[in-house]
Formats: sequence, structure tokens, C-alpha cells
Amino acid sequence: MDRLDRVLALVRARVPHLRIVHKREVGWMRAVGRLLRPINPAFEEHFTVVIGATIYLHAAPDQIDRDALAAILAHELVHQLDQQRWGPLFYLSYALLLPVGRTARAFWERRAYAVDLLIARERGGPGAVRQRSRIIANHFTGGSYLWMWPGWRAANRFLAPTVQAVIDEGLDDVEPYRSILAAWRP
Repeated sequence: MDRLDRVLALVRARVPHLRIVHKREVGWMRAVGRLLRPINPAFEEHFTVVIGATIYLHAAPDQIDRDALAAILAHELVHQLDQQRWGPLFYLSYALLLPVGRTARAFWERRAYAVDLLIARERGGPGAVRQRSRIIANHFTGGSYLWMWPGWRAANRFLAPTVQAVIDEGLDDVEPYRSILAAWRP
């Protein structure tokens, strides 16, 4: 069983009705892509969306590298668990204060991007975590997430406790990160 198989088994255990689809095959997702094109031209080609048990990928699953797909599924699992726990409050808080300002989306995204930071640490240590956190800060402050956090420095400060927790292995025994790491590691 390879990494993708292990991560997929974990996601299916937590989200039994999991559906993974290519978002270009869904009419309303194509419409969202056209709507977002002026502010996020990369939405259709680079961003994944999760709503409930369905993960809308930027490409067909068999066209994505298996480790990359495992990382995407692990990140989206955090969103799915937050959606399960918080229900309508998750969706409402995710959408509030669009398109600018400090939004609740930043809280939810920081939780999910902790997975990306953990994977970066597994691949390349603390330096890789810091490098990945700079990329994440760019997402937080740019059109990717509709400018959900004002200012790159402020975004870095917001991300800093999570970055440090990942470097210090402080999330390694916290769910769902513990299970994700167990599935990620050989």
C-alpha cells in the first residue's frame, strides 16, 4: 500500500461518502471558475475545492502525481472534518467579510495548511517548513483567497505559531495531524 492508498483509506474512514471529481466536469464549478477568473486566474488549473464529502480537483485524479494527490487529500481532510464538526457555521464563517480583511477563512485555512507544513517538514526539515510558509502567506494576502488577510507581514505573524508548532513537532500528537502523518510516513 503506497502513500496515496494510505491517505485515501484515512480520508474514506473519516468521510465515508467521499467523492473525488474533476471540477471541470461539473457545470457550476466551471461557472465559478469563469466568475473568479478576473481575480484568481489560476482557480481552474491549480485550486481544489471541498464541499461536504466532495473534493473538486483541478485535474482528473489519474493526471495528478500520487504523492501530490495524497497531499491534497490530506489538506482537504482537515476542511472536511471542520465542516463535519461546525456544519453551517463553517460555511457561513468561511464566506463572511468577502473579499477583503481578516476573515474566518484564514483560521480554517491555517488549520488545513498545517498539513502542508507537516509534509514540508517530512520532505525537507525546518527550512522547507519556513519556505512553504512564505508561499502560504502569499496565498493568504493575494487573490487566491480573495485577500483574506491584510498584509504579508501580518499573514506571516498569523501563521508563525503554526509554523513553530510544526517545526517543534507540537502538532504530531494532535488529531487529525497525527493520523495524517501516520498515513503519510512509510
